[in-house]
This record gives sequence, structure tokens and C-alpha cells, in this order.
Amino acid sequence: MKFISKRLDYFDSSTIRAAFEAAATIPNHIDLSIGFPGEDTPPHIKEAGIEAIKDNQTRYTPTNGTQELRQAIAGKLKKENRIKATTSTVTVVPGSTTGILLIYLATLDPDDEVLLPQPYFPPYKDLALMVGAKPVLIDTAPTFQLTAEMIESRLTPKSKLLVINSPNNPTGAVYPKAELIKIAELARKHHLLVVSDEAYEYFAYDNVHFSIGSLYPNTLTMNSFSKSYAMTGWRIGYISGPEPIIEAINQLQQYIVFSSSSIGQHASLAALSRPHDSLNPKYKAKRDLALSVLRDTFSDIQGGQGAFYLFLKLPGGISDVGFVNHLAHRGVIVLPGRAFGTYRNYIRVSYAGEDKNLQQGLERVCETIKIMTDKKYLVPKR
Repeated sequence: MKFISKRLDYFDSSTIRAAFEAAATIPNHIDLSIGFPGEDTPPHIKEAGIEAIKDNQTRYTPTNGTQELRQAIAGKLKKENRIKATTSTVTVVPGSTTGILLIYLATLDPDDEVLLPQPYFPPYKDLALMVGAKPVLIDTAPTFQLTAEMIESRLTPKSKLLVINSPNNPTGAVYPKAELIKIAELARKHHLLVVSDEAYEYFAYDNVHFSIGSLYPNTLTMNSFSKSYAMTGWRIGYISGPEPIIEAINQLQQYIVFSSSSIGQHASLAALSRPHDSLNPKYKAKRDLALSVLRDTFSDIQGGQGAFYLFLKLPGGISDVGFVNHLAHRGVIVLPGRAFGTYRNYIRVSYAGEDKNLQQGLERVCETIKIMTDKKYLVPKR
């Protein structure tokens, strides 16, 4: 249609949307595609939201968030992440995806290159293209461990920004502190701006989570309350980093969203008012269950050290879309690897759903692999 901007050409959410549409048509399906915790928002956080409404705290807030919430976020970053944050180096945004867009708009000019490890969270690439930047993909398969050496091999004079996501969506990889120190040294040497998406920081099982912003000042640390506090629908995130960049983001926010939800901010302040009730042990047990079920069928499982995802290579040349469609007919929903990069023979499995269905769903994944080893399902060799 002539009225639609060409900007939309850079977006393709069809593969993920198709999975969700399939789920809507399948009764009693088992959803292994979800990207959020199965828990409800904790009661004290919900009560804070309710009280905010009762107290008529329903008007605009400052564009960068309330002073009280920014102060609490800065305190959390200093204490837990060893990041030297203040209220002026923190801004509140309506969710991390909006945060990505604001960061790109504030820092990227046309033809600037964004170093992007793949597989990746889809908005990283599509939003970069939308603002006229060039994503430079860094293949991390099969280990899914990003290294300084991988990054250095893709550097050019136009390299400006490096995106890091650890714990990672979709692979579940957690980057070790020693490697992040090397990456910080490389970023310093080549004057790169680092964006560190730490939405899954509390979901690291085998390696302790480390914030690169604690040792490299030119880092924009991005986080949200969605995963850690089961608050996906409240839409509150935050960014911390160099004050001039935060101020630029605030200028953009004023014209794009004006401010984040006042009610959500009150609820988020309540979330930070108590020690974090970690879901880590519960989700580590779910991860271990998933690995125990899948290990015999998927002989080489990499990643999976954090978040609540496994990125699995399909054996025998099975196509990701073919597998996802076949599995959907058996009542289980997963996402194809091509939704997260150039991969055509991987799937993303989430173990964040209900425990009662998790093992059954994973067993069906394994059963479907065995069914599809029939040659008629395999990708033709070229």
C-alpha cells in the first residue's frame, strides 16, 4: 500500500507470529516458546500498583522517571553490578525494546556499524536497519560463546557500537567474566560503545553474572523488571550509562513516549524496596530437567548456562520451519532458529512454562525428531 513507510521493510516478525497464531488454534497445547516467567507478579508489587491508582498517582512523571525510582535503580546498580551510577546517569524507559530503539536513535548515524553477535534478539538487528545503521553479524555457533577474537575479526573503521546480551536470548549462553574483561579491553582500544542487555541477570546458573559496565565506562547497561520480577506487562525498563548519552535519550523520550507508566514506576520502586526473591534455583532445576530429557536426542547441547532457553541444533538436516510445523500438529509450540538470525536448522525451546507440561512437551520434541528422521522431511543436500 502506498501509504506504508519503507521503514517497515526492515521488519519481519512472521516466523514468531506464525508460532503464536498456531498456538491460538491448537487446543490444550504445550507452549515451549514463551519468553517470560510463569510466575505471577509478587503481591507486594501488585499492591504498590493498586495503591498508586488509589492515591491518584496516575499523571505524567518526569521523562526520565521519578527521582525515587532512579535513585533506587542507581543504588541497585552500585551494590549488585558495581556500576558507578547516579540519578543523572539512569533513565527509566517503557520496556527494554523501547530502550533499544532510543539507544540507537541517540547514538547511531546512517552507515554506522553495529556489531551484533548472532543468534540475537530480533529487535537488535531490525531496529538498527530501521535507523539506517548496518548490522555486522558475528557468528557464535556452535558454542554460542562470544569472544574478543570473534569481535576483532569483524571490526572496520565504521564500527561504532557492540551489543552484548548475557545471559543470552535465545541461546541461554552466559559470557564468563574473564572473556568480558578482554572484550572491554578491545572496546576501549577501538573506542566502541557497548550496549549490555542484562534482562536475565538473575538467571545465570553455571557462571556468575558479570556486568561489563563495572569496568568499561562507555557502556550502556540496559535492564528491566520484566523477567526478574515477573512484570512483563508493566513495561518498565531502564538504561544506565554516560550522562551525555542518557541526556540525549531523555530528549528523544520527551517526543516519542514522554514518560513511562506512573503506576508501573511505583510498582517497580516496591520491587527494589525488598531483597530480590530469586527465581534462580527453581529455573536451574527446570534447566537441568530439560537437559536430562533432551540429552539423548540432541548429542551436542551448547549454551543453556542461563536465561530460560535452549537453542538446539536439529539433527540430520531437518529444517527448522518444517520441524516447528510438524511439532505444532502434535500440540507443542517452539520457535524456529531463523527468527534469531541466519540459522535454518536450530530451534529455540523455552523451559519457562508450567512444570506439569514441561517434561511432556520436551518428550514430544524428542519423539518428533525421531519421526522426522524419515528422509522425506530432510533438507535436500546441495
